[in-house]
Amino acid sequence: MWKTEIRDSAETAPAAAPAPSLGASLKALRLDRALTLTALATESGVSAATLSRIESGQLSPTFEVIAKICRGLGTGLEELLSYGTRKRLAGWRSLTRAGDGRVIETPHYRLELLCDDVIRKPYLVFRAEIRARSLDEFETLQAHPGQEQLVVQSGRVRVFTEHYAPVDLGPGDSFAFDSAMGHALVSLDAEPATVLWVCDLRETP
Repeated sequence: MWKTEIRDSAETAPAAAPAPSLGASLKALRLDRALTLTALATESGVSAATLSRIESGQLSPTFEVIAKICRGLGTGLEELLSYGTRKRLAGWRSLTRAGDGRVIETPHYRLELLCDDVIRKPYLVFRAEIRARSLDEFETLQAHPGQEQLVVQSGRVRVFTEHYAPVDLGPGDSFAFDSAMGHALVSLDAEPATVLWVCDLRETP
């Protein structure tokens, strides 16, 4: 059973409240919008049972499911991940030391969020371990609003995209695409590949 884990950066001040888990953040957002699980299920297309398991930390959702929840709540990924803890600043800077980013585990990827403590940025950056080894591990290609760009740091990955033949990438290779097009990444080596992953879930004009 996959379980969502988000751990705090060592750079967080001792007096600061710890960042909530994905499930806790989801529940807080849902309640603040006065939505029942059934109502959010209707808005997002994600079943009430699945939403309940995510909120309780019993289930780690795929990125596609997270995107559906964002659409149902009318919010962005950055707010969903850290509801109530991120800061709005006029002149801002952010630092994540190597290995100290908050971590989100999904069935296919291990995502370490980088410099995510301010809400001003319209995008998120992850250091991702690609754990999937075959397209068969995905029920379907994942699709959601926005755009993404990958830069392979180590290992080799195969990128599957709807309408196109798969593309193999090695260290230093970069690949950008429309997130609304179905997509999935798998590692081609015995060890998980590492990818710098930039994601913007806003609707494209």
